[in-house]
Amino acid sequence: EEEAAGCPCTPMASARPLQAPPHPGITVVSWNVLAPRWCSKERFPHSDVSCMEWNYRKERILEKVQQCQADVVCLQEVEVKVWEGELEAKVESMGYKMVKQQEKKKGIKAVGNAILYKTATFNGVEFEVHRSRVMALGLMRSSSKSPTTDQDAKELWVIACAHLDATKPKHRLSQLKSMFKHLEKQKLDCTSRVVVCGDFNAEPHSDVAKTMRNREERANESPGLVFESAYSAHWKKEPMTYSVKGWNGTLDYLWYTHSSIGVTDVRPVFDSSLQADTIKRQGLPSADIPSDHMPIGATFIPVEPSEEIKLLIKAKADAKEARSRAKAKAKSVSCERKRQRCTKGGIIADERKASSKSARKRQLKLERLQKNRNEKLVKGNEPARKTRKSKGGTAKSNKTRPGSCESWVMVNGKSSDDDLEARTNEWVIIDATSTMDVDDDDLKAEAEVLKTKPQYANSVLFPALFRYLTY
Repeated sequence: EEEAAGCPCTPMASARPLQAPPHPGITVVSWNVLAPRWCSKERFPHSDVSCMEWNYRKERILEKVQQCQADVVCLQEVEVKVWEGELEAKVESMGYKMVKQQEKKKGIKAVGNAILYKTATFNGVEFEVHRSRVMALGLMRSSSKSPTTDQDAKELWVIACAHLDATKPKHRLSQLKSMFKHLEKQKLDCTSRVVVCGDFNAEPHSDVAKTMRNREERANESPGLVFESAYSAHWKKEPMTYSVKGWNGTLDYLWYTHSSIGVTDVRPVFDSSLQADTIKRQGLPSADIPSDHMPIGATFIPVEPSEEIKLLIKAKADAKEARSRAKAKAKSVSCERKRQRCTKGGIIADERKASSKSARKRQLKLERLQKNRNEKLVKGNEPARKTRKSKGGTAKSNKTRPGSCESWVMVNGKSSDDDLEARTNEWVIIDATSTMDVDDDDLKAEAEVLKTKPQYANSVLFPALFRYLTY
């Protein structure tokens, strides 16, 4: 204990590396490395200043990454400016490819997550998911040869790295739900191999941890992504991962889909109980641990889903197919009803059009009949015209003389226009031969006479009124 509490910049022996996994397995390590901008004496007054200098801390971080020998290393609080160049080159020299978290419109985050994966283990990245606090990679690797094709089979491992909000619990829950929402968009199910790790900024009794465990408890209800904690499964409890002077607890987790992944080993958080007691008493960062968080890790192997899970998958697939059929049927019924409405509407429109056309025909027919009737009436009221030959042999027209009985017509005064105000209750006998070329003024005058002096109706001729009433 005295040796551990000696010179603050004397590193202690590191924890043992994870056991090498069998061929189909992988090792995953998660670590919040504490961004340089947030490592200060004001925030960590209990730590020695020399242990918080970035030049010292970055060497310890690279040593830890090298000692882990993990296939995937998930880092939080990666400050891009200090990692670009030298550190990223050193990481690549260890056989890793570094993928940094990106923002939607701003590009790579100034301080965010990063995932390092061994290029010797994985063939490449199938997809990337970038959210405000979470990033995920779909890493493809070759597994053992397929018995049917005698070729290396491909298997997908989805690794998600999270650093949830440190101050607002509601934000942590929304960020967690956003992560699952976007992971499920990749059409993942309980047969998919998914590991979610990182700094959740939440203790085991928090709503965030309960949400993860609730997903675990719903294993028999839904064959979706069902998670279990690697340390809880292997040690039956969560280890201490964060320590500052006066507070120690669990903030970092490794969750995995236990329906498709098994845990063969977990990384010891501390080298010894002596180191654990020293860190609890003095807090972090320290000479040996260059961050306020401890690295955690586990070895995972793929497993075949149980018969129960397979039945659940089949039931889910059947339910999905049934929903698709019902949706297609509903769409077909809706289309048929729409077609019937359109057809019915078209028939009604055609009927209305035909009815309108028939009405128009009837109207035209009535107009023609009225016109023919008026023509007949006019012809019937014209005076007879006789022609006789003169002595010279030329034909002469013999008009009926005015006042003769053939030229007198009886006209009912009630049939006249209201504008003329010619209203009589008797028939008017007028001379038909006196209606030629009569002005409207004459017509009005005659109507006025007929209106004011009806006693003249039987004795006075009204040629203009006759012309109006007959033509």
